[in-house]
Amino acid sequence: MFRVIIADDEFDIRQGLKRVIDWYAEGFVIVGEAEDGDEALELYKKERPNLLITDIKMPGMNGLQLSRSVKELDPDAQIIILSGYDDFAYAKTAIQHGVSSYLLKPVDEDELRGVLAGIKQKLEDEWSIRYEERRRDKWVHDYFFQKLVRGEAIREDVAETMRWQALLERHYFRVLLVELADYGDMLLELRESDIHLIRFAVRNILEDTVKTFGGDGGRGNGNGDGNGIVFEESELRFGILLVGRDEELGNEAIAPLLRQIVDFTRDYAKAKVMVGAGTTVGHASAIVRSCELAKAALGKAFFDPHEQIFADEQLQRFVPAWSLEWQADRLREAVARGSRDGWEAELRALFRELEERSATLGAIRSAIVFAILPLSRLVIEHEGDWKRLYADRYGDADWIAELRSREEAARELAALCEGISEFLRKTREAPPASEIAGIVAYIRGHYWEDINLKKIAGMFYITSGYLGQLFKKETGKYFNDYINEIRVEEAKKLLRDPRWSIADIAEKVGYKNTNHLYLHFRNYAGISPGDYRKML
Repeated sequence: MFRVIIADDEFDIRQGLKRVIDWYAEGFVIVGEAEDGDEALELYKKERPNLLITDIKMPGMNGLQLSRSVKELDPDAQIIILSGYDDFAYAKTAIQHGVSSYLLKPVDEDELRGVLAGIKQKLEDEWSIRYEERRRDKWVHDYFFQKLVRGEAIREDVAETMRWQALLERHYFRVLLVELADYGDMLLELRESDIHLIRFAVRNILEDTVKTFGGDGGRGNGNGDGNGIVFEESELRFGILLVGRDEELGNEAIAPLLRQIVDFTRDYAKAKVMVGAGTTVGHASAIVRSCELAKAALGKAFFDPHEQIFADEQLQRFVPAWSLEWQADRLREAVARGSRDGWEAELRALFRELEERSATLGAIRSAIVFAILPLSRLVIEHEGDWKRLYADRYGDADWIAELRSREEAARELAALCEGISEFLRKTREAPPASEIAGIVAYIRGHYWEDINLKKIAGMFYITSGYLGQLFKKETGKYFNDYINEIRVEEAKKLLRDPRWSIADIAEKVGYKNTNHLYLHFRNYAGISPGDYRKML
């Protein structure tokens, strides 16, 4: 999110600007407002926003003077001038002084969006360039500290490492790991450039935050890193090496810092992070142990996904799946009997033992695989297509590697047990055709939602391949054809009402994109929605 401040001496104008559009949806957040140029300049110095929106005529320093002062502070500052019709000559002068754009009052909503889109693109391009430059500049820095916290040898030819040696000879240390909680979703939903921007913003926030940390008596470490050194530990994690006296690195002393990290990244980067704090160590050679404990602390998020700060966890023991007292064959037997109570009890027992033994996230994933293997053999023994059954539910997704919480793992395993149990039931008896009636009723009652064959199959505990065949047999139509026909018929009804635009109708009947409505409407009605409305 890019940060904005508004300067205008009229309260109604400031409030109107805040409400005229959804700033968050446009990629901006308003972080302050001022009623004159002098106040705006001080606010700019404090907040360092990405964009200043200012009226030309204000008491004291006017908008042009404010713009010049801001440009002296930051030549790359983005500024939008607001002016009345009579101030057009001033607006032209403002643009000559490097102002990004000007808008006439009253501000037009669409015009403002257009200007903001251009500024956002420019800011993103600048950030991308700065990200690449900074990543190159930070390579040696990150290389040194990545090796340090992992206990690995550091290349002798990295001369820059010498400037950190003095730091490592006389301090107590504590490692923090800051993990992007939704990094997996980012990879699926965002462009690479957007992810870079988020990571760049988070790192900036971390570096600014640790500067205020009071370790080392407030003296700093002499290397421009303040009392906490930020580095990139991996693609989804940043590391922070805190340095200071023993009493300055305790849980109580660093608690405000941990809270600021969570809050500031949420408020300013719109990113959720989790923070794991290792133990305090008294020698550089033990930094690797502090890092291991920080990772172990983060692993506790699996059992408590709503918490974001984890500190001082004891070093977790490696828990081989075959060392568990819990027995996977008991889960298999419960599924074979079709006993939901039985498999739910077994799953609770599994995760209870893993939690009691402080299992690492890696050990938890191994235990889940250990639990699934007998279930796969159960399906194969009954001449079922395990690969197809499993793929129908999860596709190509490595869902075990992506698990983030105990609840999610238990839910997925329970659903898998349910699907296998249903498969076994259907191998023992002929499937009743009446099953489709309930599915058809559900579709007619939820056609506008984001539903698909896989989702419906999961809800009715049927593999999607089996459901597709049964649906075609009983209705004479393929699933996708059936739901598209319903949506087109409902669109026809809505087209009779001129209050609804075609875009509104597309959304109401379940299409995320208007083009999808046009495509399917032509396929099933023979004409476009617009022509159909004209015909009516």
